[in-house]
Amino acid sequence: MTSDGVVVDEAIRAAWDSYRVLEKRTSAQERLQAQQRVKAAVNSFGREEVSRGTVFLVGVLTGY
Repeated sequence: MTSDGVVVDEAIRAAWDSYRVLEKRTSAQERLQAQQRVKAAVNSFGREEVSRGTVFLVGVLTGY
């Protein structure tokens, strides 16, 4: 999390990639790439930040 409480962009992207991994229409190659991006985000920012990104993304999509 940034000092002003904003979710890191990469955490939100990782949340979207997590969805892409679960989506049946995602090709095997895209799924592998998405898994690698999620792993990199977790390694860089931690599970908590990626979880915050997921909550943020779900909230935005729910409001939409």
